[in-house]
This record gives sequence, structure tokens and C-alpha cells, in this order.
Amino acid sequence: MLIHFETKAELMSVPSNYSSTEEYFSEALVFLNTYKWLYCNKNTDILTKQVLLNFSKEWVGYFNHLSIDDFHNLVKGQVKNSAPETLKILLNKINDLKPPDNLASVENTIKICDSNHGLSYKKMHEIALLAPVIQKIYQETECDLVVDIGSGLGYLPNLLHENYKFSVLGLESSKKYVQIAQQNQKKQQPKFKNNVKFYEMYVNKNSETSIKKAIEENFPHKKQICVTGLHACADLSIEVLDLFINMKTARALVIMPCCYHRIRVAREDTFTTHFENFPASNTLKDLFQKYDAYSFIRQPFLRLACQKTSESFVSMCKEEHLSHSLQCMHRAILQLVVEMKNCSVRRLKRKSGKSDATDIDEAFQIYLNNLKNTHKLVVNPDQKNEIKISDEAFLFKMHEKWIEHKGACWLVEVLMGLQTAIQSICENVILLDRVEFLKEKGFHCYNRKITNDFISPRCWALIAKKH
Repeated sequence: MLIHFETKAELMSVPSNYSSTEEYFSEALVFLNTYKWLYCNKNTDILTKQVLLNFSKEWVGYFNHLSIDDFHNLVKGQVKNSAPETLKILLNKINDLKPPDNLASVENTIKICDSNHGLSYKKMHEIALLAPVIQKIYQETECDLVVDIGSGLGYLPNLLHENYKFSVLGLESSKKYVQIAQQNQKKQQPKFKNNVKFYEMYVNKNSETSIKKAIEENFPHKKQICVTGLHACADLSIEVLDLFINMKTARALVIMPCCYHRIRVAREDTFTTHFENFPASNTLKDLFQKYDAYSFIRQPFLRLACQKTSESFVSMCKEEHLSHSLQCMHRAILQLVVEMKNCSVRRLKRKSGKSDATDIDEAFQIYLNNLKNTHKLVVNPDQKNEIKISDEAFLFKMHEKWIEHKGACWLVEVLMGLQTAIQSICENVILLDRVEFLKEKGFHCYNRKITNDFISPRCWALIAKKH
């Protein structure tokens, strides 16, 4: 089956108005500190932390008269002449710090092999656009083996062999996934068995010896390695960078980092958070010390960096924005009442469901009716009387706070829009830090946009080569 995809090729780099990565990092940290109120609290704490009070009366007046098109333009960094000057300053700085938009159309037609039939469109999109990039780097560095870290069910390894005849060793920590990949190969692609191997292994920065052993057992004559990873989640991407640096046989690297919010915390207190693998470069580490960035670059920053991009946000219609704002406000009201009752809340379901109600009061009542099925109260040990989420007094307080705050739903959505406007800056800081880390080790590296961010938001690959 032949699949055709088109996307935009882009290199993430320092904007041209900055002379160095260090200067860009410095300006970004100053900006992120100045406007930390935009992102430094969890969105569930919008009301408990009174985040909306950071909007001046001028801003609120301007926001309340925006059309949906004007709102989307705001998210894209454009404001009307009538906008408050302080808001223009914010948007100008966002535009100044956003990654440069060096786009060129890239078309690709690739064969999806039988064992990859049935995979989601998102996954198909990702592997079909990543594979040609791997091919190019593989050939430039004269590699003879791909080691795919986190190979899952084997989609990318199969694609690489089907289209380019590469030998591929897929490393996967899940025994179940390895077994499924092997079973699929046996049923659908038995001719691949000598060239595509799946191996159970939990990979970290200390896995060099284990990987070498796996290569010797499966591909004893292969000497030049291209390391790949479609979803190098959280700390794994840094672990893979360390592996690449230390493995003499590793000549090329193509990985797509994701899940920044899951980066391990080294230590944390009320005022600061130190992560194990961020920052990675000495350049950004020094600037973190200089600007006390550990006090404002915390979990909410990392979470914002891996949210959907502005491309998705501005595609929403008026009704979708209303639904999104109501969901955010409902959860913020729950958090407010929970803290007033001196307890905490635990979600019972990953998703609480959406209401089709067009009336906002009706939508809130449906939310209240569903609460007992979607959330649970966790009562503090020192509390004498147990409170249940279905208690009449608790639900009455929820309704009371809804009446008090429902008029601010649009401002909540504007806050979400402004967060989306700085998302690319947050992600750029993280990814450029990793590029700088490798450059400090003497390697040629860069970030390249691979996928359409509307389909696959974590669309960047970190690419590195050894000379």
C-alpha cells in the first residue's frame, strides 16, 4: 500500500535577531519570569490562585469585545490597533522569541507494509514522515544498522526495511509488545526475520554494554549504528543522548522527544524545582543559576511545552471554545470548593466526558450530576467529619461558586489562548537546550520539524551526526 503525505520542513533555531543561543536563552528566561503568572500555576488552580486578576481592566475590556477571528489572531501574535499598549508589548515579545518560521513544502510517498496495516492515521503519519529523514542521515553517515529505541509493535522498523532494506534492531522494554511484534512478523512478514529483530530491553544511559551484546547476537557484522526513537518520552531522550555520545559505533541519531512534563524531579520544595535532566547544557544551567529560573521553570512550564500547538487551537470554532472554557472553569470551581473544605480531589476517570448542552447553566448541572462518578474527595486525616462529593452541602457550595464565577469563562479561554501563544517558546527552550548539550560535546546537531503539528503535536526530531 502506497501512502502519500505532505508536510512542512522547518529547522528550529535561534531567531535571527539574537546573536547566540546564550543570548536567546537569557531573553527567554527574563520573559518567562516576567509573565510567569500566565503558566506557573496548574489550570485547575485558576480560581484558587486568582490568576485572572493579572488581567488589567483594560485587557478585560479588550478581550470581552474580541470576535473569534480576533481571538485567533491574538493567539497567533496579532492584535488590533485598539489593543492596550501593555498587551501589545506582551505580543511583540512573544513574536520576538518564537522559533523562526522557515518552512518549505515536503512531499513523500512511502510504502506501508502489510504488518503495519490497521495502525492509526497519526502513527502512520509519524512513521511515514520520519522514515525518509532517517534514510538521509543513515546514508550520510554510512551506517549499516538502525537501532530503534522504544520500537513498540515494530511499525517503524518494518517500514525502514520495507522501503530501504535497512537492517533494524528494535529495542522495547515491554515484553508484551516484543511478542506481538514478533508474532506479526511471523504471520505477515516472515521474510523480514533476518533483517528486522525485536529485542526486550529497558534502555537508559548505562545500556551501552547490553546494546552491544544485542547487536553482536543479532547482527554481528554491523559496525556503524544509526540510533532512532519515535517517541523518546521524558528522560529517555536525554538517556539516549548520553548513549549516543559514549557509543563509538553510534554514528547518527534521529529521535523525537515528547512528554517533557514527565522529566524526573531531582528535588523540590515550596519555591523551587530541580529536574534531573533539564537543563542539560552547561549554557542553560549557568543561566538558570543567574536568573533563579528554578523558581519559575517548574512542572507547569514543562506541561505547557508539550501541549497542543497554536495550529490546533486556532482551528477551534466558537462552540468548541465555549465547551473548552466550561470544562476548565468547572474543574477550577471544583478545586476551589475542595480547598475551602480542607480536602483534596482524585479523578476516577482519565476523561470526565463532555456535555452537549448549549446552555452553560445546564452544562454545569450535568457536570455536578456526574461528579460522583468522575471524582472522589480525599479527606485530610485531621478532619473529623467525612465529606462526600455527593453531599448536598458540597454541591450547594459548588453551585454557589458557579454563579459567582461563570461570567469569567471567556477570560479563562483567553488565558488558555495566551498560554498557547507561548507554547512554542517553552518547547523551543527545551529542545535548543538539548542541541546545545550535544554541541558542547563537539557534535553537529539540530532540530527539524517532521510531522504536521495539527496531527502530531510533538513534531520535532533531534538529529545529530558524528564526523
